[in-house]
Amino acid sequence: MRVITLASILLLVPSARAEEVRIPKATVLTLSLDQELEAKKLKKGKEFKARLSEPVTGNGGQVIIPVGSEVKGKIEDADERHLTLKFREIETPSGKKSIEARLVAVGAENVKVDENELESPGRSGAKKVANAGSTAAGIATGGTAGAAVKSVGRILFGGGGKDLKLKKGTLLRIELKKELKLKLQES
Repeated sequence: MRVITLASILLLVPSARAEEVRIPKATVLTLSLDQELEAKKLKKGKEFKARLSEPVTGNGGQVIIPVGSEVKGKIEDADERHLTLKFREIETPSGKKSIEARLVAVGAENVKVDENELESPGRSGAKKVANAGSTAAGIATGGTAGAAVKSVGRILFGGGGKDLKLKKGTLLRIELKKELKLKLQES
């Protein structure tokens, strides 16, 4: 019978080191939606998924996060022509990581992007501006400022437009608001 010592076992195991990789703030990631997002059918808090459609690579061209990695988000606000998205998590080779990102572009016609809010532009006219004025007057006499200001903006920028619908596969471009740190295994 042969005795194997702990030292000889350690020699048989390939050395694996974890290398810390940092993906800098302002890095833009391109995603493809996993499902359709139709604003009028969505509720606040609903989760959605997208996948990386381009890999995240390092300075030397090595793939840090591969194509197909899942990104999760949730709906912050929704109505017929508006959708506010929040990106929360990305799947990486070293596990799931929290992210903070803002939407910078969407691959859909007639969709305006403002931070994480998407808007399907509508027709504006004198009637809408008049309604905005009376809403602004109502705010001045005492209403909830944050929600009301958002409503005024929505009245000013649209009305009577098309419902907002993003098809499955729509490309989204998000920009990291914070650096993302990963530990990648080297062998």
